[in-house]
Formats: sequence, C-alpha cells, structure tokens
Amino acid sequence: MLDLLEIVAGAVVLAAYLAVAIVLPVAVIVLFIRLIGVLLGVGMDALVGALPARVRENALAVRIGRQARRLVVWGVGTALFLVLVGTSSTIEAPNILAAGFAQTILTIAAIQDLVAQAFTGKLLNDFLVEIQPGADEAPIAALTRLQVAVAIHWYDTLQPGVTSLAFRWTFAASLSALAGIYVVFEPLRAVRRRVAQLIAPQASQVTLTEASLERQAELIAQALARATPAAPVAAPAQPTSVWARPGLARAPAASAMAPPAPGAVASQRVAVVTWDGELAAELERQLEAAGFAPLVMRSVAEAFASRVWPAIVFLDARHLQWLSPDRLPLLVRARLVAVTREGVRVPAGWQLDTHAVESGGDALLDLLRRRDVRRRAGSRDTGA
Repeated sequence: MLDLLEIVAGAVVLAAYLAVAIVLPVAVIVLFIRLIGVLLGVGMDALVGALPARVRENALAVRIGRQARRLVVWGVGTALFLVLVGTSSTIEAPNILAAGFAQTILTIAAIQDLVAQAFTGKLLNDFLVEIQPGADEAPIAALTRLQVAVAIHWYDTLQPGVTSLAFRWTFAASLSALAGIYVVFEPLRAVRRRVAQLIAPQASQVTLTEASLERQAELIAQALARATPAAPVAAPAQPTSVWARPGLARAPAASAMAPPAPGAVASQRVAVVTWDGELAAELERQLEAAGFAPLVMRSVAEAFASRVWPAIVFLDARHLQWLSPDRLPLLVRARLVAVTREGVRVPAGWQLDTHAVESGGDALLDLLRRRDVRRRAGSRDTGA
C-alpha cells in the first residue's frame, strides 16, 4: 500500500517541481517577449495605417497580414529578448543570439538547482542520478524514488517526533489525498452540477439577455404608468428659444420635450440607448452640439428604471426587435426616437420619429423642431 501511495505522491511532487522550476521561469520569459511584441505591434499598426484604404480593407490581405503580424511579433520579439540576454552574458558563442539562448538555458538550470535543493537537499544533477530507476525496475519507479528522496529530506529537516516510516506514510497519504480531491472529486462535482442543470432546466433561464432586459422595460413602464397620482398643476409657459445650428450651445426648449409621465418627475434629460460604442459616441456629439447633455444607457429598462424619466430617448432601432408597440404605454412611446443607420431600419408595426445618424446635426435639429411644433399644436388642442 505504501508503494502505491508513494507513486501517486511522487507524481504530485513531480508536478509541483515542474511548475516551480520550469513553467514559472518560462512564463516569465514569455511575458517579457510578449511585452516586446506589444511595442513592435504598435509600430507595425502605424505602418499598416499608412497603407491605402483599399489594401487595408481587402479580406485576403487582412488574413495574410494578421498571420504575418503574429509571426513577426513573436519571432522578432524572441530574437530581441535573446539579444538583450546575450549582451549581458559572458558565455562564448558564435553570435549574440546563441549566447542569449545559452544564457537562458543556464539560468533555467540554475533555478532548477535551487528548487531541487529545496525539494531534496541535492543539486539537480545529483537529484536526477538518485531518482534514476535501476535496470530491472520499471520507469514508474522513478516516481517512488522521487517521493522517498523528498520525504527523507523533509524528515531530516523537520525532525518530527515520529519514525521515518510513519513520516513517509503520512507524507505520501497527504499528497495522494490532495491529488484525489482534484483528480476524482472535482470531476464528480462537475458531473453533479451538470446533472442538476438537466434535472432543473428552469435554472438556465435566469441568464439575462437583451430580450429579457427589454421585457423588464415594458414591465417597469407599465407599472409607472398605472401609478397615476392626482393631476399635476400645469407648469407656467416657458419662453420660446431659438434652435441654433450645431456647435452653438444653448438651453434646450422645454416645449420640445415629452410631457412628464404620471408618477414620474418632470425632467429635461435626454438618453441614448444602444450597446454600439461608435453609434453612442456619434449621437453624443450631435446632441451636445444641439445643447443637450445625453446619458448613454444599454437598455430601455435602464432608461425608465427611475422616477426621473428622460424627456427624449434616442433608441437604437435594433432594440425594437425585442419590444412590442402594443405593450409599451403611450407615454413611453412618445419619448422614443428610433435611430437608424445604413442597413438598420425600424421594424414593421412601429410608428416613431426616426433619426438617421448619417444625416448629422442639421437633421437632428429639424427633428426637434418638428417635435416642438407637434407639442405646441397638441397643447393648443388640449387647451381648446
């Protein structure tokens, strides 16, 4: 039984030795090469940016260039790393690359010497000779010899109040139990979790998607619309402001905003709902030029989650596929402006103001003027 435990424990010790003496130093070397490659990549990207647009947008050139960039970054990065190491090396070699490679191997061997001394109390060469199996032994016997060498070294170092045989047994049993936890119990836990998911499939439906977030927006809007307090007192008429061209900052006209929702606080906030960073940046630029300070959000649910509703919500038209015009209250739909772009249109069944982002700030001002006119006309009809 002890021999079996020592084989398993020897495998654990070998894995730990390789992780500390080989994997960790090599990972540090790869990290340095990667850092050098990042600097090279910055220069290569600048060169690629200077190429004509038709070359940079060609699909075949992009695929070939991506592979060539990876080879150049790693190849030149490795060569530069060896050159840096070779310049500080005293090893005689035919060239600086060979000197750098030899110095790297020497450094890794020196690290292995230190780790071997910590594990067995011997240098790397003596340690390898000691664990070498005999001619009549199976190769797996090297694991047993490794475990025995480590156990004896730690027994002599710690001097526990037990016999050497008891210490070897305890040491091997502990490492075997550690291996059993990760080799046996972890896969069993994974199987148990998978079986639980199959038995209870409803648990997988908790994952949030864009569709579920937009459904939450409908529920929030309906709940706020039902919470209708007493009719609010009409606000005094706001002075008319002149719409300026893009680039001239001025306060937005309150009459261009949608009326405050029942149960919500009146505000002049403007929201942009999209998950597209470029579209959000362009809309922000246009709205800021028109005098607004827009808030960028990722879903309609976020836009209508508080009592302070935005007066206008510029909604990416791609979000409309998860919304239903029949389920959103009129007070919510009145605040929506669908933002379209090339290849993106408003789905059938929706009747919303639209703004093509490619049309720029002038078209945005025209849209706001039309909303202002409709707002004023609606106010006069209500007063009549």
